[in-house]
Amino acid sequence: MIIKDKNFSEDEIVSKDFESVTFSNCKFNNLNFRFAFFKDCEFKFCDFSGSIFDIANFSKCSFSESKLSYLDFSGADLNECNFGKAMMENSIFHKQKGASKSMDKKFNLTDSKFENADLTGSVFVLCDLANVSFRNSKLENCVFEKCNLKGTDFSGARIGGVNFEGSKMDKTILDVDGFMSYGNSKGFVLPD
Repeated sequence: MIIKDKNFSEDEIVSKDFESVTFSNCKFNNLNFRFAFFKDCEFKFCDFSGSIFDIANFSKCSFSESKLSYLDFSGADLNECNFGKAMMENSIFHKQKGASKSMDKKFNLTDSKFENADLTGSVFVLCDLANVSFRNSKLENCVFEKCNLKGTDFSGARIGGVNFEGSKMDKTILDVDGFMSYGNSKGFVLPD
């Protein structure tokens, strides 16, 4: 099924299941995705501005060139999603704590892709991003706090001002330009 150029209302999303649907140039503005389930869906040039994800599930979905900026993904489950070429500036990826406030919960994004995405200023907290690709993405001023970045690929990514506070780095891939950009953003300079 293909749905084009539609402005969705909250009633059309809340507690609904969508499977194998292509949404093209649709608007999901200022909606609460409460108990919404999307499987094998494709979002092309869609706009999610101002939306809230409250127990929403996206499984095997892609968001090519969709606008997902200024969103909090803490209430969403993301499984095998492709955010390639998405605009996701200043978004937040973390999981809400469990019943105990002292218990931290990991956000597993190991099967997601963020290639060629604009994630400027986005924040990842306690995310498992092992082996995830951020190739050629715009990551300026992003925060990766206490994340697992083992084998994560930042090749070609613009990472000026990125903060990797407390993150696990092991075989994390960063090209020479990335090293230079990261070093310069931390005040390092090459000798003359």
